[in-house]
Amino acid sequence: MKNRVIGLLFAIGCLVVTASSQTPTASPEHQAGHSPEHFSMVASMPRSPTTTAWADVRVSHYTSNATTQRLAALLVEGGQDALVKALEKEKDIGKAQLSHRVGFFYLKLIRSRKTPTGRRIVGVSDRPINFLEAYRGGISTDYKLGIVVLDLKLDKKGKEVGEGIVLYASKVKIKKGKLDIEYIGAEPIKLRNVRKY
Repeated sequence: MKNRVIGLLFAIGCLVVTASSQTPTASPEHQAGHSPEHFSMVASMPRSPTTTAWADVRVSHYTSNATTQRLAALLVEGGQDALVKALEKEKDIGKAQLSHRVGFFYLKLIRSRKTPTGRRIVGVSDRPINFLEAYRGGISTDYKLGIVVLDLKLDKKGKEVGEGIVLYASKVKIKKGKLDIEYIGAEPIKLRNVRKY
């Protein structure tokens, strides 16, 4: 397994969990309490362009600014362990799943933010670590977060389409006042042909 570090602005731009705990305001239509949303897509496994699976992401509602700020403060003050413990207590508000495969996680923190071309959705979960993985130990058990990123825009018919990534096993750390994300694998799982139902 290889590790790679990517910056906060790419993967969790709409969360903006920084040392100052500042959280941008999401557009009103995508604030907490918005009606459920469902996205379908094709997931391409890293370095295996012929290995694909149908995937879907479901959002029951989005996380409020207040909850995001609280979770951000826990991360800054207590590190990843504090954030993971808090996420474990949060209710499921969404789900990311690869169809017909063993691999899914419930999303505990979901944000939506406008971008110059549309909007970005980011979902974060405390990653389920199965019994065998825990028993064997190793570095993978340190990667306790799952992250989904969807970048959306409107097509000619006014439908939301786009692409994204999944970091199935990742960990976060504060470095020089900014958040870095380190994940297992040479590349993220790529999400293509994202479409909203």
